[in-house]
Amino acid sequence: MTEELSLEETIFSDMNKALKNRDSLKLSTLRMMRAAIKNAEISKKGKLTEEEIIAILRNNLKKAEESLDFFIQGERLDLVEKTKREIEIMKGYLPPQLSEEEIVKIAKEIIIQYNFKGPQDLGAAMKEIMPRLRGKAEGKLVNKVMRDLLDNLNN
Repeated sequence: MTEELSLEETIFSDMNKALKNRDSLKLSTLRMMRAAIKNAEISKKGKLTEEEIIAILRNNLKKAEESLDFFIQGERLDLVEKTKREIEIMKGYLPPQLSEEEIVKIAKEIIIQYNFKGPQDLGAAMKEIMPRLRGKAEGKLVNKVMRDLLDNLNN
């Protein structure tokens, strides 16, 4: 019976494979991910949970996506391609995101459950939905979906 590797062990194992395969971009991306995990462990003074590791990786992914936007604006095509590949590598280690339809379904359930009436309830609604979707959906998208649904309650 094989034991499933933790996310951190998988990253380390894949780092070694990238080193052997001379895949310098994948190796540097995995090293950066592993360094972020190690720094967080040092700060915490202990091992991280899978959820904490996923949160760190999502944070790194978000930073890479922001960098990509700057590289596109600055017309740095060399960095655009490199960053796109790094983003794809990082996404490969994260659980899949919920689709917009799945977010809408959960948002509707929360609106009904807490009897939210309109846009004035956005803050309270976000407070209820985000813990359920943490790590599974981008906050910006959740906010947009919730705002649209609450705005439509008045129409």
